[in-house]
Amino acid sequence: MTTLSDETVFGGFPAIGKATVIPNIFFSTVMPRLSSPGALLAFLWASRLIQEQRGDIRCVTPEDIWAQPGAKASFESMATGHASLDAGLSECVALHALLGVELRGPAGLESVYFLNNPASRRIVIRVRSGELRLRADAVATPIIEPEDRPGIFRLYEEHIGTITPMVGDRLVEAESSYPRDWIEDAFREAAELNIRNWRYIERILIRWAEEGRAYETPGRDPLEEQKRRFLGGNLGH
Repeated sequence: MTTLSDETVFGGFPAIGKATVIPNIFFSTVMPRLSSPGALLAFLWASRLIQEQRGDIRCVTPEDIWAQPGAKASFESMATGHASLDAGLSECVALHALLGVELRGPAGLESVYFLNNPASRRIVIRVRSGELRLRADAVATPIIEPEDRPGIFRLYEEHIGTITPMVGDRLVEAESSYPRDWIEDAFREAAELNIRNWRYIERILIRWAEEGRAYETPGRDPLEEQKRRFLGGNLGH
């Protein structure tokens, strides 16, 4: 029988100390689907490091995790070491527990990981669309390179409200389909009419694409007629 020395025996948790919050849904929905210990370890370490960060953009790289005291020993106890960490992070992304984004840094492409929550989903959508640019060499304190003009996601948040994943997909599609000036003008026209509705803005863009901007003459349609034209019979929001 092996006897543990006093140095290796865990003495118990303190009454008060720092804690990492893991949502209950992780235990019921994600953890039963994890196929490797490396995936569980990767999620726990990513959660801890991300929750210790401040600011709107919180993410980690594999090297951030590997550099933590205790993390390297945890993964090296598995036969593949660092590869177990990389595979675990990839599995968490496949299960949508984490969100992965590739950034170009001094050493080439580098993956960064976000917890899959509403705030991170909005950030990732904006990064993938090109509206926000993060520097891979400054991921511990991510740097946003500001745009000279607001992108479609900022316009939506300023004029309409919170971006849901479904709306985010439609915004990405619209941004790739219409000129930037059209998108800004469509939001501006909706704002002038006090209409906070993406369907209205989308129909403006579709109409301009079909009929051309030359058909849009100031004052041609009265307010109620424009609302009916783009929103149908329902004039509400």
